[in-house]
Amino acid sequence: MNDASHLTLLAADDQHHAPGLVWAYRAAPGKAPEPLAPRDIEAALALPDGWVWLHVDLVDRRAHSWVSHACALPASAHAILEGHEDSLVLAHENGVVHGISADLHGEIAHQSTTIGRLHFAVSERLLVTGRRHPLAAVEEVHTALAAGLRPATAFELFETLVMAFCKTTSLRLAAATKRLDAVEDHLVTERLADERRQLKDVRRLAVSLHRPISALAALFQDEDRSAWNLSAGAHEVLRRLAARLERLDREVVMINDRARLLQEELAAELADESNRSLKALAVMSALLLPGTLIVGIFGMNTGGLPFAESPSGFFLAMLLAVGATGLFYWLLLRAGANLRF
Repeated sequence: MNDASHLTLLAADDQHHAPGLVWAYRAAPGKAPEPLAPRDIEAALALPDGWVWLHVDLVDRRAHSWVSHACALPASAHAILEGHEDSLVLAHENGVVHGISADLHGEIAHQSTTIGRLHFAVSERLLVTGRRHPLAAVEEVHTALAAGLRPATAFELFETLVMAFCKTTSLRLAAATKRLDAVEDHLVTERLADERRQLKDVRRLAVSLHRPISALAALFQDEDRSAWNLSAGAHEVLRRLAARLERLDREVVMINDRARLLQEELAAELADESNRSLKALAVMSALLLPGTLIVGIFGMNTGGLPFAESPSGFFLAMLLAVGATGLFYWLLLRAGANLRF
């Protein structure tokens, strides 16, 4: 079920108590997560066990006010969830990890390469996420929850969100690798078509992914989390995410470097092909010059032209033109000119 259908359901279920809410889930220990009605959110947040996921639409300006009222989060986390910042960030305060992550836009008709922003605040029992545009990984995890996914904590749910983004990105990179393989095969077998568009598409994908992924990898790797007041499980989640993002960034860099090298090789091959065509044209033009000169001389409308009165004058003039061309070709060969195309 997509965002639009959930918004309709929430509107029918007293949504005015939770403006901007896209969906809410509650998971009790040992049980599958279940959708949470807006009127039940306050009671679910007060329970001592399980976790709650609130996903809000930041386009609705009332969403932040409702989150601030419903959720006891640090001031810095509320500032992130306001949605005014788009720079990737990762921070911690009072046991709550908050920041801005990256995700691909979720499109119904096609796979989007546009990178969106996921604002989040996560603790052991609460995950609050916000977005301005439907996001692919969020939708995937939402579908997985309905299919029976059971994260034990909110941190594990957050890990699932980031891992879903990594998985989607890896699939896009695998498809890009196949396109690069096809281009490389054409280059090796000299069956060149105009492959530049495919390479540009791959480069565009790699560049658009490299910036947010490298930034996320740096955030998760460089941040000193030793003083963060988190459980051992939460620290382990952040370590796994750091390692996965680093591997993903290496994949993106590898694809980007390979596409750039193939672009350079293709450009060199096309330039070589163009040079061969120009060389063939130059040689043909040079070989035609002597014959053209002879034909031009016999075409002058003046008296005293040789063979003018001879019945075989035309054939003699043509023989002279062919002979001049042959002599010129022989002279070029003697001079060491490379006439092979």
